[in-house]
Amino acid sequence: MKEARTDELDLMDLLLRFVRGIRDNFALIVVFFVLGTALGFGYYYSSRKIFENKMIVSSNILTESYSKKLVDNINQYLVEENLRALTSHLGVSENTAGNLSSIRIESPYQNEGEVSKEEDRKYFVITVAVYNQDILGDLQKGLINYFENNEYVKIRVNQKKVLRQQLIAKLDQEIADLEALKISIYNGKFFQNAKGNIMFDPTVVNTKIFELTRERINLQNELELINSVQLMEGFTRFDKPVKPRFLLSVVAGTSLGIFFVGVLLVFKSVRKLLRLEEAARKAA
Repeated sequence: MKEARTDELDLMDLLLRFVRGIRDNFALIVVFFVLGTALGFGYYYSSRKIFENKMIVSSNILTESYSKKLVDNINQYLVEENLRALTSHLGVSENTAGNLSSIRIESPYQNEGEVSKEEDRKYFVITVAVYNQDILGDLQKGLINYFENNEYVKIRVNQKKVLRQQLIAKLDQEIADLEALKISIYNGKFFQNAKGNIMFDPTVVNTKIFELTRERINLQNELELINSVQLMEGFTRFDKPVKPRFLLSVVAGTSLGIFFVGVLLVFKSVRKLLRLEEAARKAA
């Protein structure tokens, strides 16, 4: 019981010392608080603002991981501040390259289990951090151009084009042969040549022509959309930057001011203790 009473007195004494310390140094604390807050305001308004923008693309050739590798090269040029390489690879102006901060590839799938195989992931999000949103139009074209002009991508696109062109040519020949057969049936030549010894439903020819024509139209549509990257949603401008954040800058500045005043008060307390110890030694 006596020990508990002693602990309470020690705690009360420590609290009183803390309160007296704040009272004696109140003006100093206020000064550093104001200076720290002003520092936070100054940092926010003087620093270069960074805006984050996203665009969604679709690709039947580029995988998410390969796209990330291509973007890693761009980010390395940004780290090296190699504007010449950026303008060359992206096909953008030097102003656009100079106002680009970073690029990253993200998956639009909330649950990674939605698509088990990476080659089935046909959509991905390109997120860019820029200093000036006026460059977004030029940057958007540059990124699409960068992905499409990759050597591996161009070869795959050409292979798909050739395959579909060959299939379309084969279907055209099949449809032409069936059309000739239909005419032969309608004018009676087909049955004359068969001498009436054949059972045949003429509507089968029409059905087959319809199926082949539909297949040809689908292939033609695929051929027209064969580009390696399809833009689903372009960059959108935003009013607020993602960095720096106003509240975070002010709080960080204020905290820094309080930290410095704390260090100063500790330093003053240590000096006071050393002087008291020195005075005690001299008195002894």
